[in-house]
Amino acid sequence: MRIAIITDIHEDIASLEKMVGAITKYGHDILVCLGDITGYSPVFYSHQPDANACIDLLRQQADIVIAGNHDLYTIGRLPSYHEEKKLPQNWYSLSIAERIRMSKNRVWLYQDEIIPELSNENRDFLKGLKEWETLETNHRKYLFTHFFRPDMAGILRWFPFNSMEIADHFRFMKKNACDLAFVGHSHPSGPVTINRLFWSHPNDETVKIRKHHKAIICPAVVGERYPGGSIVFDSEKMELTTLTI
Repeated sequence: MRIAIITDIHEDIASLEKMVGAITKYGHDILVCLGDITGYSPVFYSHQPDANACIDLLRQQADIVIAGNHDLYTIGRLPSYHEEKKLPQNWYSLSIAERIRMSKNRVWLYQDEIIPELSNENRDFLKGLKEWETLETNHRKYLFTHFFRPDMAGILRWFPFNSMEIADHFRFMKKNACDLAFVGHSHPSGPVTINRLFWSHPNDETVKIRKHHKAIICPAVVGERYPGGSIVFDSEKMELTTLTI
């Protein structure tokens, strides 16, 4: 089975259409989106945003869609673990000054972000997105999230620098009998492979995935610092192919 994985679109409909076209041309069985369909800031991006067009396309084309931190912010929804992070239920109704004081620079605040005007259907679609999904094929089970536990939706200003810092994610995988995890959020220039000890950023277009690989960080569709990208994972050949636009 070919599993195409896209993530971090940030309302860039032009890049999304090109990426879906490249995936369709390459061939796939399942299309997965790891979140951040929305989330446009003119401070970071220069493209013409169109959140509704992006969501419309994914509603038609994607088989699995996960909520990202920007998607949650767009609809004013906190992730299920917000109480663990000491965020009150009324977080988004607080003033920016109060959120700055309470967050102590630990939580993304999105001060420069423009919240899109979504159709009712697309708003409901974002409201219904799950924080994680699994897929089983060829006697292996795969986990899809926007980011690593303990911050699966990516609401915190945090990034792990070694495998020990994502031990909680590995435990979650074991609990749910998952062999390999796919995450987005961090916008690498290409896929990053992770095992229990080492991280690697292979430059080859096609990478063989071994049993010791535990997680893959996927490139972003939105093109700014790097060309937009996606991956197609062949679960029979256990190969990862990078597509760029």
